Amino acid sequence: MKFYSYGYLQSKIAQNNVVGIVVVGVLLLVLLFSLFKYYKNRQDTKYRELSIILVLGMVLAITIGIGNYKDKSVSSNQYRSSVQFIEKIAKHLNVEKTRIYINSEASIENAFVKIDNSYYRVINSGKKDDYLLEKIELVDPIVEKVEVNK
Repeated sequence: MKFYSYGYLQSKIAQNNVVGIVVVGVLLLVLLFSLFKYYKNRQDTKYRELSIILVLGMVLAITIGIGNYKDKSVSSNQYRSSVQFIEKIAKHLNVEKTRIYINSEASIENAFVKIDNSYYRVINSGKKDDYLLEKIELVDPIVEKVEVNK
C-alpha cells in the first residue's frame, strides 16, 4: 500500500507545463524570423507559407496547452484538498505535517492515514470540514512511503 507524504503532495501542486511554454516560445521566434524575411523580400513566398504553417502550429500548441492547463488545474485542486486535510490532522492531533502520510493522492474519502506506526481510517461525513479518524490495526502491512524527489 502506498502512502504519500505532505511534501510529495505539495510538489504535485507546483508542477507546471514548462515544455509547452518553451515550444510556443520557439514557434513564436521562428514565426517572427520568417515574417521579417518575408517583408524584406516580398517576391519570395516560401517565408509567407512558412509563416502560415507556424501560425497554425502555434494555434495548435496553445490549444493543447489550454487543455493541459485545465486538466492540471483539476488535479491540483484535488491535491490541494489532500494537503489541507493533512494540515487539519496535524493541527488537531498536534503532530508535525511531515510525520503524516495518506494513501490517496487526490481524495480523502475512504482514505487511510499513517502517523508514525499508527494507522487511521478516514470517514468523511460529506461536509467540507467534518471527518472522523478511526484507529485501525493492519495485519502485516506492506507500506511504501512516497516522498518528494529532490
